[in-house]
This record gives sequence, structure tokens and C-alpha cells, in this order.
Amino acid sequence: MNAETYWQTEIEKCHHLGLTRNVPMLKFLDATHSVTEIGHELFVVCSNDYLGLRFHPEVIEAAKKCMNDGGFGSSGARLTTGAHPLADQLERDLANFKHSEAALIFNTGYMANIGLISAIGRSGDVIFSDEKNHASIIDGCRLSHAKTVIYPHRDIDRLRELLNEHRSAQSCFIITEGVFSMDGTIAPFPQLLQLAEIFDAHIIIDDAHSLGVLGESGHGTLEYFNIPPSPRIIQVGTCSKALGSLGGFVCGTKSLVQYLRQRSRPFLCSTMLPASALAASSKALRILQTQPERVRRLKQLSEIAKNVFSEYGIAFPPEATAILPMPIGDETMAMKVFENLYQQGIYLAAIRYPSVPLGHARLRLSICSEYPEDEWRDALSCIANTIKEIVGHF
Repeated sequence: MNAETYWQTEIEKCHHLGLTRNVPMLKFLDATHSVTEIGHELFVVCSNDYLGLRFHPEVIEAAKKCMNDGGFGSSGARLTTGAHPLADQLERDLANFKHSEAALIFNTGYMANIGLISAIGRSGDVIFSDEKNHASIIDGCRLSHAKTVIYPHRDIDRLRELLNEHRSAQSCFIITEGVFSMDGTIAPFPQLLQLAEIFDAHIIIDDAHSLGVLGESGHGTLEYFNIPPSPRIIQVGTCSKALGSLGGFVCGTKSLVQYLRQRSRPFLCSTMLPASALAASSKALRILQTQPERVRRLKQLSEIAKNVFSEYGIAFPPEATAILPMPIGDETMAMKVFENLYQQGIYLAAIRYPSVPLGHARLRLSICSEYPEDEWRDALSCIANTIKEIVGHF
């Protein structure tokens, strides 16, 4: 079978299984509302813009000023054409925010995970990765020279057994998300850190969905569990979610960051982010630090959602934060719910394979602190009623 035939066969297979993906054309009007090409207005309840900062006037103005002063593109990789001073400043600010010695910016959160894991994983090392980790972590493990061992989701006992089985490893790394992107569950970080200390391992925490969400002031997983920084903790994050901008980063010791500057191919070989994105991220980070009420508002809206859904017999774990997944199972059924809600003016994406395993399709509600409360409550009731009518159970 030649390549063209194979591609067409796979496309037809996706269609048959209800897995065809089409990119919607949406123009956002503000942080929570969009309009289609034909003028259909939608209340968007699945965005990762948790704090609504991408439309914040100060964030927009910072990006505009930077473009007016120095153009848009950055013209090359940092080590070949240099870097805008904002890059160095943002790295210092991120390191301070995460209570780390140093930070390094990548173009995306995906590239941050790939750039970190592929660079530090040597032959003779072992990486222990949660089975529900993000695709960027999985790909980073595949690109590294280390052996990868998958442990069951948040299963501390099994992880302990696996670590014990690999005591002869040169170096060990435990990798987890802080808030798991498809399930909304929170990593048992204190127990993971305890294992890392017992077995002299480093622990990598991907805080992509924790920054701006977990902790009283949105600092992430460590603040949530009141855990002080440690040289064995490596924190990964992104500016593209709660900060409403673009770019990923790694925070850790000065030696780690300097090593990544020398060996991480996504850093070495990628054109740098435009300075306007750096300016937007920097401004958004300052807003997060000076306006903690945005984080509190996010938590309030999360509690409202759990309370409304409980009236319909739909329960979420008490720890659930800004991500509330609603399992449907069947891919076709999940799409029916999505399409019905779409017609009612609510945009709630159906998550299907390969983002989740086959037969585990779901609707993934994610919360923005800018939701008007009345509209939010109405949307929640509409979502719950639609699931009950179409699926018949939850």
C-alpha cells in the first residue's frame, strides 16, 4: 500500500469510528464569547484561558508597544541572532515566581517538555512517567536515551515497587502533571516527592494547568501542597494558558538551565518567540501576582459548577479545580452532545482518541474567571440537561 492510499484509508477509518476532526473557525469577541463565520454566537466553556488575561487591555497594550518599537518577528534562534532583553527579564521573573534558581523559555509548553526530557535522559537512566501524562511528556520520553517505565495513574505503591526494581539505574526521574489535562485530577505530589527523596530521584512537575489555578495565589502545585523548593524538583510551565500568551518554560537549578542552553535542541534550533509575546507574558504574570482575586474567582466558579451538576446527580471529586471532565464513553455519542450544545450557543469540545483512549470520549469543561455568573449557571444547566437527554446517564 503506497502512502497516498494509506492516508486515505486512515481518513476513512477515522470517519467510520466517529473520530474525524475538523478545525472550527471561531473569532473570539472576548475571553468567553466567540462568533462563527456565519455569525453564530457561542459561549465558550472549554478554553484554557483560565484567568481571561489574553484580552486584558494591559496585556494587549504591552504586546502592541513592543511591536511598534521593534517589529514582530525575532528573525532567528537566540544563540544565532541574539535575544530581546525581555527574554532574560521574563526568565528571571518566572524563576522568582516559581521560587527556582533559574528558568529557560521555550516556544511552547510542548517544546519545553520535549526539550527538557530529551536532553536530560541519558543511556542508563530511567524515567518513571504517569500513564496519563500529556503527549508532550510521552514524546519527550521517546526522544530521550533513557529507559521509560510507565506507572498506573497516581499509583504510589506501584511506583515505589518500580523504583525499587530499578535501583541500579544511573539516574532516575519521576514525571507527572500537576493537574492532569484530560481528567482534572491532581498529582499526589507530596508522596511523589517522598519517593524521589528515598530513591534519590529528580521529580519533574508539569504545571501547565496548575499555574494561575492551584494555590492561594496561583503559583501552582508546590504552593497548593505548601512544599518548599528543592534542587531535585524541576518545574515545567506554559504562558499559553492562565497567562493568555505564548511560550513554555523550565524552572530548576542554575546548572540544569545552563545545561539545557547547551544541549536542548528545541532551544538551540528554534527561532525565538517574538518580543511581543514576551511582553504579553511578562505583563500577565505581573497581573496574576497583583490580582490574586482572579484565582479566587476561578475557584468560586468551579464550586458553582460542582453544586449545579450535583443537582443533576453528576458528581466531581472535591479536589476538582478548573478542569471538569464529563465521561461519555462512545465517540459518536460525545459528538452528538457537542453538536446539540453548539446549536444552543454553547461551545464545549468533545475530547476523543487519540487525546484519550478509544471508548473514553468525554466533554471537557474548563473554567475561566471571566464567566458572567448568570450565564455560567444557565450554561451548566443546559449542559447537564443535554447530557441527560442524549446519553441518558452519566
